Amino acid sequence: MRLRSTGRWHGLGGLMYLAKLTAENFRVFGARRSVEDTGSSLSLELQPGVSVLLGENDAGKTAVVDAIRLCLLTTAVDYYRVAKDDFHIGPEGRADTFTISCCFEDLSTEEQSIFLELLTTDQNGTTSLHISFKAQLMESLPPHRVSITTRTGPDGDGPAVDGAAREHLKATYLRPLRDAEGELKAGRGSRLSQILAGYPTMKDEGADDFDAGSDTAKTLVGILRRAEHHIRSNITVTAALDDINSGYLQKFSIGADQLRGEIGVAGDATLSRALERLELRLAADAPEWTRRGLGYNNALFMAAELLLLGNSDVAPLLLIEEPEAHLHPQLQTRVMDLLLGRAAGGEDAASRVQVILTTHSPHLASAVPVEWITLVAGGRTYGLAPGATRLEPSDYAFLSKFLDATKANLFFARAVALVEGDAEALLLPALAEAAGWSFSENGVSIVNVGHTGLFRYSRIFQREGNQIPVSVACIRDRDLLPPATPADMRGQLPCVTDMTPEQIEQHVAGLKDGDAGPVKTFVSDHWTLEYDLAAASWPLTTIMHQAVRSAWASTKKWPSGTELADIQARAAEEVQAWQRERMSPSEAAMRVYQPLRRKPGKQASKAVTAQYAAQLLQPGSIGPDKLPTYLREAFSHLCGGA
Repeated sequence: MRLRSTGRWHGLGGLMYLAKLTAENFRVFGARRSVEDTGSSLSLELQPGVSVLLGENDAGKTAVVDAIRLCLLTTAVDYYRVAKDDFHIGPEGRADTFTISCCFEDLSTEEQSIFLELLTTDQNGTTSLHISFKAQLMESLPPHRVSITTRTGPDGDGPAVDGAAREHLKATYLRPLRDAEGELKAGRGSRLSQILAGYPTMKDEGADDFDAGSDTAKTLVGILRRAEHHIRSNITVTAALDDINSGYLQKFSIGADQLRGEIGVAGDATLSRALERLELRLAADAPEWTRRGLGYNNALFMAAELLLLGNSDVAPLLLIEEPEAHLHPQLQTRVMDLLLGRAAGGEDAASRVQVILTTHSPHLASAVPVEWITLVAGGRTYGLAPGATRLEPSDYAFLSKFLDATKANLFFARAVALVEGDAEALLLPALAEAAGWSFSENGVSIVNVGHTGLFRYSRIFQREGNQIPVSVACIRDRDLLPPATPADMRGQLPCVTDMTPEQIEQHVAGLKDGDAGPVKTFVSDHWTLEYDLAAASWPLTTIMHQAVRSAWASTKKWPSGTELADIQARAAEEVQAWQRERMSPSEAAMRVYQPLRRKPGKQASKAVTAQYAAQLLQPGSIGPDKLPTYLREAFSHLCGGA
């Protein structure tokens, strides 16, 4: 299930939601420079439904979630204590104050009545609720005590937030790598007891309806009282109690002081005590049960939390870090379907839940429309909603359909190589490693987008103002035939001999039309990847000839190790003979490339060729100067130099 949106979650007006989060001098987020310039501070626009925060580790995703937790508090019985390391360290040292502000919009009439004295109305008559949290480091009071205030108003100078308002605004928070099984066990103050206590009809269960005369009870407290009554009346319990009293306790009596004990169930017979004795676990198919795995227990815990959240009267907000924890990919998709469904509210829009989540899962990232995603990098947030990027309306529809889990890894990269085919995706990482660059060490993701839509993906990273700090290289073929290309290899492509230099330059420039910001296109020097590699240098001519011959031999049957070694040895000898004949690089490249350009069904596979070439390339085995110019420049753009 994938819900569509155009930047806002439409059709849900009059339902209060967290619309904007700002933070200044909190952890990785620094100070604002002016009203117009946010500087390095946090200024994050959110939407009513689902907002997904993506980025590499230590980019600032958890800081965003914790900022909301501090400002609004959470429904769980956990206390976030502000520490010294929550204060941002900038060029002038550690800040002594940080502020966080949450702005709620689209308040219904009922919600406005709840927060009446705390609201802000602008000059256009729009009503909003601002919650401002301020922490000040008291260096003069060891050990680094912190003064905290929570007030309302855009500038934090309004009335203080009282207890009732606090309770209405609390968010539900699911921490990463949570102990789902432990959270659902019975015990004093258990999370399950808190969840069940918030269920709408549960308050009626607190009445004591136990009737000793008829021995009946229907409410939880009544059932608990009935159980206590029967336990005390149990023959064995009564006999043991009589033994204690008559055999021992009475012997301690002095004068008129008669000591007598009674046996009862521990704790008072209240609803909270009844709920604390319950636990939630996955149902077993047999009378006995064994412990289930972390993944399904995690799903069970999330289901329980959503039960509580779905019954919230005001601003139901779920903060969840890494919902993919312990879940296999298919179950991750099911969890996201559930979250999307609850965010939409189904037929009952009033029951919808606002979800803000962080994830490192490409499966989850690909399960939501791009416009609901915010990239977090280097302490800055970059929303991908319409108007924030150079993506066109048709791009959002295209990406919603074709951006799958394989391609979604581009959201987590420090640099992205967008390529047009399987051969490039298989071969380029090995080529870079052989020439002294490492895609893995530099956080480069290579994404195969096929022959269409190259710039639909690259426009994700293009925007006005601050650019996303991700280098993007679009690597594509020139698709112009070199001189003396045989007729059976020409196809429908134009030949450079039939074009003027101006036409060639215009053709190449057209292939780079989408360049802007961090996106740069690198066009092959002559024709295609395989041809250009074979023409670049004799070491690559040898490797590509060996790879193509191996791929050609594999069209009929997969050669054995001995056969493969013989094929590659003969190919290397042929290239040596070409060198002795002083064959031109272009003629050698044409001979190498020919088996890949024959008619369909009679040609070697480019993907299989790339696999063999990647196996033949060893780290550091060729210098950057042996590569085609366009690949050398692309690798330098992605990795920042050799």
